[in-house]
Amino acid sequence: MAFRKLMGLVLVSLVVTSCSGPRSYLNPGADMGYYQRVGVAAFESLSDDARAGLKLQRILLSELLKRQEFDLVPQGQFEKVETEVRSKQSLNFPTPLDSTALAMIAQQTGAQGIIIGTVRDYRMERVGQEEFPMVAFSLKLVDAPTGRVVWDVSVGERGGPKFPVLSFGETHTLSELATKLCRQALGTLR
Repeated sequence: MAFRKLMGLVLVSLVVTSCSGPRSYLNPGADMGYYQRVGVAAFESLSDDARAGLKLQRILLSELLKRQEFDLVPQGQFEKVETEVRSKQSLNFPTPLDSTALAMIAQQTGAQGIIIGTVRDYRMERVGQEEFPMVAFSLKLVDAPTGRVVWDVSVGERGGPKFPVLSFGETHTLSELATKLCRQALGTLR
């Protein structure tokens, strides 16, 4: 009897955790139609992988291009301006961009909004005999002239089977899981 209760609790917790989605905030006073031209700043990586920010930023850029909701500042131009502004403001990476730096970048790139990202986890995790990806990050769209947060979302998930024993819904690679999570995150931007 105790074994059945334990297995029932395990099953319920698996279903609940597999159904969790992005946690997001959309500023109710923001006019999303205003944000036509958007830039994507360098992502900060808090994970063990120092290049996780760059990897996730590239995946997000691809997903943004596919969605065609914004006119994206060309990434090379944005990176050049961000580097120059950081140098002038003595904001070494990964120090977050302050409102003055955001306004300067916006003025030089024509961006109304800037997406800022922080990668919390980007690694392979051993589960039994196999390894599955673990990805967690947060994104925010900031009004470039004011520094006000317009949209904020946090997502995170471990790959692998959603239902033990069955190989249903498995995600095996970091890039596959990161792409899936970027799509989920951008889905909250409406």
